[in-house]
Amino acid sequence: MAIPERARLELQRRLEAHRKDRWPELKEARVRFRAPYAYVEATLPDGYGQELFRLRWTSHPQQKWAFAIWLASKDGYENSVLPSGSLVGTVEEAMDCACGLYLGDISAWELPPQRFAPRHYPESMSKMT
Repeated sequence: MAIPERARLELQRRLEAHRKDRWPELKEARVRFRAPYAYVEATLPDGYGQELFRLRWTSHPQQKWAFAIWLASKDGYENSVLPSGSLVGTVEEAMDCACGLYLGDISAWELPPQRFAPRHYPESMSKMT
């Protein structure tokens, strides 16, 4: 199933906005489409062109895409898990994951702090202390 034109345009818009905001050292990011896939590559700060990742259209209403990272050792893409632990995510998550690897910026993999509820102990345990 091909990616609908509206989703293609939204992908390109979000990719460029995130590149400018989070990865300005990239000279450009390009997307090419083929059937259900979007292939993303960029021009690195040294002028070298680098394959980054591939997204697979999932028809998800919140623009979630299946993620695969480019592996030079394989000369191809490998389905991968995002730092969130999910196999699908946003364009921004995919870009951060790949650029964190290829630009050596592990801060891109940090997840926002989670809020946890305080521990509640059964009444019987509170009497033990």
